[in-house]
Amino acid sequence: MKPIPFLSVKGVGAVHSTGGKDAIEIVQNMPAPRATPAFSEAAGRVRPDIARLTAYLPAGKLRRVPFYARMALLAAYDALQQAGLHREAMESRMALVLGTAFSCVQMNMDFMDSIIDNGPQLSSPTAFSHAVNNVGAGLLSLLLGIRGPCFTVSQFELSFAGALTTAAALLSSQRADVVLLGVVDEVDSRFSACCPQLFRDGLPLTEGAAFFCLKRETPGLPRLRTLWGADAERGIPVFLSGAACSQNGTDHEPQWGHGPLTHALDVVHALAAIRGGETAAIDCLCRATCGGRDVVVQARSAL
Repeated sequence: MKPIPFLSVKGVGAVHSTGGKDAIEIVQNMPAPRATPAFSEAAGRVRPDIARLTAYLPAGKLRRVPFYARMALLAAYDALQQAGLHREAMESRMALVLGTAFSCVQMNMDFMDSIIDNGPQLSSPTAFSHAVNNVGAGLLSLLLGIRGPCFTVSQFELSFAGALTTAAALLSSQRADVVLLGVVDEVDSRFSACCPQLFRDGLPLTEGAAFFCLKRETPGLPRLRTLWGADAERGIPVFLSGAACSQNGTDHEPQWGHGPLTHALDVVHALAAIRGGETAAIDCLCRATCGGRDVVVQARSAL
């Protein structure tokens, strides 16, 4: 298989239930014990702080935007701001790729509840309109003014790597000069109760979004690339996520739970370590629960 080229990271944004505007710093510095309690209705949960989103968009534009898409919007705006990209650039040569395991799961469950409560004839049209995997990418492209190619990748815990591979294809084919790549997932206790096999015991359910502004390989910027079916490189730190969490040899304790956000937050963590000069290379290995397929996202320092 031909190696996928490295992509340069110009900006990063993260929204996570561990912290509001300081989410990236908290992701970088937080301890990572396996004993973090899983979500339960009795204990309640702390949802990501997205209050800052109104600084980017007026409240009126967000009236029908679900929480899932609001998390994605805030992380996307933060990544674009760090990259120094303006609306003029966004409208022309920028593409959008969004990865998600469970999509807008809260609206999906609301829609199914409305069928149970009211029957199919009186089910919620609002919930139905958001109960589709690609609704997040559609909302982001409209609200951000992105007019280039727009994709949604849904491959459970491998969705981030699949989205990164799609971004590489868009950039190498000259279909875009910049790709806004993101992953987003939310937590809903009804869904986790119906599908416990999709979650790992002892790890928290992960909610939030992580976004990356990517360009073709550029000197001076940290880099990422995906290697499918490959082993982590010997002699460098390795972060494990997905089903790979159960194996030994990781250089940090799994902390994020399950889904594509797990892999993406590992990469946010890796990029922060690289930018901080702690290391020049980290491999983020993720394994699918179903089928056992491995993928490595290599994070490397600037050329």
